[in-house]
Amino acid sequence: MDIKAINNGAHGKLKIKNNENLQQSKDKHFAPVVVQEFIAASQEFPIVFIKDAGTGQFKAIALLGLKPEENLFFSDDTWQAGYKPEGLTLYPFLLHQDKNSEHAVLCFDENSFLVNETEGQALFDENGVQNQWLTDKGERIVSYIEKTNSTENFIKLLLDKDLLSPQTLNLNLEGEDEYTINGLYVIDEKKLNALPDEVFNELRKVGALPAIFASLMSMQRIHYLALRKLTD
Repeated sequence: MDIKAINNGAHGKLKIKNNENLQQSKDKHFAPVVVQEFIAASQEFPIVFIKDAGTGQFKAIALLGLKPEENLFFSDDTWQAGYKPEGLTLYPFLLHQDKNSEHAVLCFDENSFLVNETEGQALFDENGVQNQWLTDKGERIVSYIEKTNSTENFIKLLLDKDLLSPQTLNLNLEGEDEYTINGLYVIDEKKLNALPDEVFNELRKVGALPAIFASLMSMQRIHYLALRKLTD
């Protein structure tokens, strides 16, 4: 990736092709999700959590495959799932926040396969004025950052209540060697059920329960992933 701040001087002639197929995800076995997506995403993907080894920060993800570089929802150059994680749909754009100020800059991956000068949505008009399409993209990214912050607060709540536990998946698929997926964390249903009433009610009052239950229910999709792999 080559991340650059967007400006009309350097990028006045650039266009962005439609990303309907989410091609950048073809070799990704997970996608980030925000808490507002849990209910919709849980209908197709297992929603689990991973811990950044460097920062110790937890993130929520949707599992797309059972091995690194395996996306079971992408084949024939097409996204095969009914739901598209919002973070994937924002590519190739992102927001860069200056750590020393509140100023944020809209950036993009200049090396993306979506970037060209002939096809797609123009970033600027012939007078160098930012097109509404790009403005709308920027607003969506700002909204997504806000959702990411909400998700971080949700995960902090889970950690404060000791509701995240490491989970190892041992898979033995027909025709393949048995293998193990490590590094995942899941909401611990036993710990959830053992919470004192006042703590459980606290989760209810802050609106955390729908996302918690969606994540728990989504674990049934592990079996669906295995079936997709067998029929791939």
